[in-house]
Amino acid sequence: MPNPRITPASHLQTDAAPDFNLFTLKLLAQGDSWFSINGLSLFTASSILMRSRFTADTIVVNCADPADLLKHMVDWRNDPFFFRYLAAGSNFEEKWDGLLISGGGNDLIDALGVLPQDAHGVPRMQAERLLLTPSERAATGSIERYVSQDGWAVFRAHMLEQYRALETLRATSARNQGIPIFTHCYAYAQPRNVGAGPLGPWLHPALLAYDVPPEDWLALTRHFIDLLHDEVITRSSLANLHILDTRALIPPASPNPGVKDPNWLNEIHPTAKGYDLIAPAFVKMIEDILLPTGSPIPSPAPVFPGSTLHGG
Repeated sequence: MPNPRITPASHLQTDAAPDFNLFTLKLLAQGDSWFSINGLSLFTASSILMRSRFTADTIVVNCADPADLLKHMVDWRNDPFFFRYLAAGSNFEEKWDGLLISGGGNDLIDALGVLPQDAHGVPRMQAERLLLTPSERAATGSIERYVSQDGWAVFRAHMLEQYRALETLRATSARNQGIPIFTHCYAYAQPRNVGAGPLGPWLHPALLAYDVPPEDWLALTRHFIDLLHDEVITRSSLANLHILDTRALIPPASPNPGVKDPNWLNEIHPTAKGYDLIAPAFVKMIEDILLPTGSPIPSPAPVFPGSTLHGG
């Protein structure tokens, strides 16, 4: 199957700009490290997009980049390239077949990393964090006893607002109103002391700070990833939104940081092999909508001498 051409959004105004007329599917991507890279080493760099294989000639203009390794959804939503090519008016926008979004995972991880006290030792209110201290929670009970319900309510409201802002961008677009949005949730990450060079680990220090017993680490992480899927992504109420449930597609790694897992490069980022367990399903979801079964694959528009650089 043809590999997609993945082009950084910054290239569209340079001599390296692609000719959109050569591609059947034209997709705009934005998001976090699951769309950019899984770590700091270029030799092991991978992502869902890098492991995707389409049946039709496809170009993905990617606004996610290595700098987005731990970038909040609110930050990349305001990315000038993303805004320009999606909703900056008919003189600037491209016409896309679909929008690819990878969002919410880093926001959740950062929120889980908020410690009980600030840098000055001042205790944080429960609404400012997602976890409860041992003195605030029951000694026994369900996994929910670790969760600050006030903090989760604040986080959920914040994230839903980001999706509403994304919907506003699409709705105000001159050429892309109502186009399909394709997104995913996240696989169940095992908290463990495995980072990416100077970055991370991310979950491990927070669970230690809140004295969560190690036997509950994976169950607690699963609970928050389920909440992100059930109460944020699927309740964002975006029209024409298509969500790939990736939660069970990659088995969790061993809690032992000394055990190298073939599917996980570090605590929260899959390896290329791990992304290979997700990418085919992600592509199928996209093609089932844009290239439904039984319909012929449209040919790219013919290119004539003197034609403009971009199609659409």
